[in-house]
Amino acid sequence: MKIRREILTVIIVGVVIVLVLALILPRVFRGKSQGTAHARVAIVIDDWGYNLRYINLLKEITVPLTISILPNLKFSTQVAQAAKELNQELIIHLPLEPETEARTIRLEKDTITCQMSAGEIIRIFEQARLSVPEAVGVSNHMGSRATKDRQTMSVIFDQLKKNKLFFLDNLVAPEKVCERLAKEKQIKFIARDFFLDNRDDYAAIRANFAELAEFALTNGQAVGILHAKPKSLEVLKEQIPLMQAKEIDFIFVSDLLK
Repeated sequence: MKIRREILTVIIVGVVIVLVLALILPRVFRGKSQGTAHARVAIVIDDWGYNLRYINLLKEITVPLTISILPNLKFSTQVAQAAKELNQELIIHLPLEPETEARTIRLEKDTITCQMSAGEIIRIFEQARLSVPEAVGVSNHMGSRATKDRQTMSVIFDQLKKNKLFFLDNLVAPEKVCERLAKEKQIKFIARDFFLDNRDDYAAIRANFAELAEFALTNGQAVGILHAKPKSLEVLKEQIPLMQAKEIDFIFVSDLLK
């Protein structure tokens, strides 16, 4: 009789444990699958400021984006205001000197060159900062020569430190001058992983987004750069839900630095 009671007790306890596990385990696994995304991606959109043409396309995109604005253009400040109203992140897309062979592209009026004095560089930098109010960082526009020049970048990085701005290296030169200098001066630094629209072609941009997603899922995070152009923004809009379905979160560049 005693043995039967013990067996019955064991059975009851076993049934209770099974029921508890049946209730708890699905919640645990559901929490894992619906919790933190597998990867984080920061999308930077370069070359704003020439016009207001694509602001409406920007309004249709609701995920966090980092808007990189060329300073001192006719619409630089207006774009900055519009992007801020959309709760997007702002950075200055600072024009820097390219190598001679890259000069087939017209240089911006206030491009910083390696021949400039420290005072002239600081003057241009301050104008740029005022042109894009509330910017939290700086990226280089062109700059294949300047980003290799330690003296020029040292002056710029001193201004970054003074104004508590980070630097996003667009990696237009293979040298690691900016990365090493940022470390020395204790400035927050990050480099892009992909240019997404080096060809203005729907298929090519989609292929680059696929590579970006794969890279992010493998490495945990990625920075992708595209430009304020219709095809680029249309593909971005299309790719956002596809990447979110892969559990990729869209965040600001500054969030990758935290």
